[in-house]
Amino acid sequence: MARDGRITIFISSSMTELEYDRQIAEQALKDMNVTPILFEVFPAVSYSPNESCRDEVRDCDIFLMLLWKTLTDPVLEEYYEAVERNKPILILIKSLIANEEPSPKLKEFLDELNSDSKKRRIPRVTYKNYRKITELRVAVQDSVAAETARLFKQPIYTMARNELYELGISIIRYAQRRLYLFQRTPSLILGARPYLAEDSKKYAYEKEFVDALETWIEDNYKLNDKEFLYLFSAEATKKEIEEEQLSGDINHLAYIKYIKKNAQKLKEREVESGSRFRIRTLDVPISGPLIVGDDRYAIWVL
Repeated sequence: MARDGRITIFISSSMTELEYDRQIAEQALKDMNVTPILFEVFPAVSYSPNESCRDEVRDCDIFLMLLWKTLTDPVLEEYYEAVERNKPILILIKSLIANEEPSPKLKEFLDELNSDSKKRRIPRVTYKNYRKITELRVAVQDSVAAETARLFKQPIYTMARNELYELGISIIRYAQRRLYLFQRTPSLILGARPYLAEDSKKYAYEKEFVDALETWIEDNYKLNDKEFLYLFSAEATKKEIEEEQLSGDINHLAYIKYIKKNAQKLKEREVESGSRFRIRTLDVPISGPLIVGDDRYAIWVL
């Protein structure tokens, strides 16, 4: 959040090419009672401008990118910083008309943004086009309003298990500094259901939840400002493993090997992080799961 307690939006674009557009976007955000962050209003600092911008990207709530004909190195660096920090990213592109051509770097960026390749370096982001200044103002306000409603909406009540997992996935992906999670039986160790099945046969929402957790851990366990706490019931986990073995649906030895491998990896991350990433067992009666991010939490009563 901003220093005044309001939502902060970092505006990233070429300062010369889109100077007037930046002013329009700034005023549109101020009219929404959120705080726009622009380089030209930064105070004097004793370190490099690029470093100062990256600091602001790290602290913002939403990253807003304006593009037209070119993509400068500083803007691309700010974008990658937003990606690394799992910031919500909004991209507005000024439409080209006759005699206007995108630079090679911009064209490459947009091609990759639209690519379906699994080797893509940047996440897929839906962008919106505008041309007129009035269109820009509407696009800024509509995009930011939709994103803030999604990120900071009122409590959700649902009976659908997949919706519970989707909420958890959202909290995980947007956790910047901390992630605390309690599960009766640890999906990070036992895996998504059905256990040991091929990925295509697993419950999609459980698989995506586990993938999101694993990605967050791998991306953050080496960073000194990150903290992770994972709690689960030793008694419930033991019972779950025994029931799966008795069911006869899985290979006993393969399943135990799979569990030990996952548990060992988590313990290694705990050691490598200096215990900032901790894995602990509990025997407290709670239905759970419980997940806490930076500014949101979810309690799932089952």
